[in-house]
Amino acid sequence: MKKLLGIAVGMLSAVGLYAEDVTSDLTLETNVQFRTERVFRGRNEFHAAWMPQIKVGYPVADGGNAYVGIDTALDIKGGSALNQWAPYLGVLWDVTELFTVDGGYKCRFYESIPSKSDRGDIERHSNEIHGGVIVDVLLEPSLYCFYDFNRKEFAIEGRVRYNFDLSQYAFSGLGVNLGAKVGFDQASKPYGLPYQAVLGKKGYSYYGVNADLIYELNNNAKVKVGVAYEGNSGEVKSWVNGALDTVIPGHRNNLWANASVDCSF
Repeated sequence: MKKLLGIAVGMLSAVGLYAEDVTSDLTLETNVQFRTERVFRGRNEFHAAWMPQIKVGYPVADGGNAYVGIDTALDIKGGSALNQWAPYLGVLWDVTELFTVDGGYKCRFYESIPSKSDRGDIERHSNEIHGGVIVDVLLEPSLYCFYDFNRKEFAIEGRVRYNFDLSQYAFSGLGVNLGAKVGFDQASKPYGLPYQAVLGKKGYSYYGVNADLIYELNNNAKVKVGVAYEGNSGEVKSWVNGALDTVIPGHRNNLWANASVDCSF
């Protein structure tokens, strides 16, 4: 009996040490963001949104990092059919000192869209995969491709960004992030509807810029305020809240402000 208890205690101790070792390598990132406009790939989906996010990472093999998380976009007024919860997973891999590849999967759930049993022409969720490459040089250029199986939607997007450290000119921990992007989106069934009925054509291009003022509170937390602008080449037709009543994507220029608190551990 004592031998069995000794074995059990030894096994539990080993499991505990292993669990402690595993959790010590985990990373946690959280973000709570407010936007005056919810804009996605050049499409203005609704106004005034909360966008809390959480992401957990874990190192794998040599130079890899697996991650899981969830993104949300919630209309503060509670009236949008496009409120979404989007769990995702993926892997970042440092192929060389300059190139990092990223691949993963995301499932979007639109909480206010009726289920197919109620409305057969609208899909309540969509499944999307992505792949991209990030280059560790000046402006940190990146190029991503996305494919949504439910909407039959393909998108390609390129981004650049640059960070300015303002600590030597003002407060310690103060900085500015500038970014720009350009992309193209083409689909057959956005939100479950025939694409031509929504846009008048099968694709549109979009572009945007952003500027954010960042202040690091400590090693684990920072606050950010900024502005962003996006434009697109879509037709002035859209599907929002069950009617063609708002421009999405539409030929519209979108300007919005945002504020967020980011934490990482």
